[in-house]
Amino acid sequence: MKKSTKAAILSGVLGSGAGHLYLKRYRRGGILIMSTLSALVVIATQAVKQAQVIFEKITPESGNLTFDELSVLVEKTSTSEELFLTNMATMIIMMVWTFGIFDAYKIGKDQDKQKHPESEKNTS
Repeated sequence: MKKSTKAAILSGVLGSGAGHLYLKRYRRGGILIMSTLSALVVIATQAVKQAQVIFEKITPESGNLTFDELSVLVEKTSTSEELFLTNMATMIIMMVWTFGIFDAYKIGKDQDKQKHPESEKNTS
């Protein structure tokens, strides 16, 4: 299997930056990994904040909550700012991941050409 294919698969399956690490592009891979992790921290922080607010609203007197009651609590505790941050972080993850796959493939393709320049001439 060519390096370009392996790098793209690694980036797609394991996460953005994995293909770059395989291709020994450590700085670029590290930047992609840190970008993804930073966005995940934002999402996790927002989820924990919202869970704490919901937890504070649940009282022993309320007993077991149904799914519908819990859903209403989630809607009431969600602010537009929190939703915006979560949506932006999700979009960043998707864009970084997509970029990582295509960039790893491109870099791998360049490395494949350097390793086997004569096979590229025969196929052209």
